[in-house]
Amino acid sequence: MILKKDKMTETIVSVVSGVAAGIAFLVLLFLVKWNFFIDTALALGIFASLTFLLKPREKIGSIYVEGLPDGEELKKYLEDAREDFTAIETCKRKIRDLEVKTEVEKLNQTAEKIIAFLEENPGKIRLARQFIDYYQDTASSLLQKYVKLQDTNLSTNEVQKLKAETAKAVKTLNTVFEGQFQKLLRNEMMDMDAEIRLLQQTAKMENYDI
Repeated sequence: MILKKDKMTETIVSVVSGVAAGIAFLVLLFLVKWNFFIDTALALGIFASLTFLLKPREKIGSIYVEGLPDGEELKKYLEDAREDFTAIETCKRKIRDLEVKTEVEKLNQTAEKIIAFLEENPGKIRLARQFIDYYQDTASSLLQKYVKLQDTNLSTNEVQKLKAETAKAVKTLNTVFEGQFQKLLRNEMMDMDAEIRLLQQTAKMENYDI
């Protein structure tokens, strides 16, 4: 959804810039009687300037991409994570086995939390590369293959075995996803623990009964 909105905004900016440049071209050519080539060059300049000025500045969370070291690369990682998240969500809706669907729902909930955390903490995106590049990508690929296998409606022993193994793999991925989220939260958890310890020590020093 976010990517579609960005594309729509870019289209609107291009249309507005084109209309403004076209009006300027016609006014200068027919009313002011400027030279055609100078008029054309000026209109192109107006189009380029307006496109640059009106183009929305991209953000990761509340931070502008250009303000981040390697911001474009971090944005790409996040876009990849969102794409895999959407693919997993699509598969979840198509899966008929209730047990597998439930496990995939858990998978997607954890992935959603991780992506939300990364959007709020862009500096942690690199720490999540293993999650984005391997674990979530593997989950997306595996579930898409599972859905294709399911839709063949075959019930051979080999198919049943593969579906059972996929169900086990999804449970494993759930454990991994939760572990990856805990790793990302580790610094925050350590900070909280330090604050609690400091609070307790300060309260004891001031003779509060705790």
